[in-house]
Amino acid sequence: MEVFWLSLAVLSAVWAAYVLAVHGWKEGKAWVLFPAVCAGMWWYRRFMRRKLARWAEQQRGDGGHNE
Repeated sequence: MEVFWLSLAVLSAVWAAYVLAVHGWKEGKAWVLFPAVCAGMWWYRRFMRRKLARWAEQQRGDGGHNE
């Protein structure tokens, strides 16, 4: 899923750059939001994957006990 969000961020950034070049900032500024949201989702997925991996590693190290 991370690859999806990163790919979408890159593609939408290219599209936003195209729209800004052709139509200018006044009409194209809304397109900048899409790559920002996709990059944010990519970062969030990456952060959560790493956090859950650390949590799972701790659980395995504990033997699954929360004492």
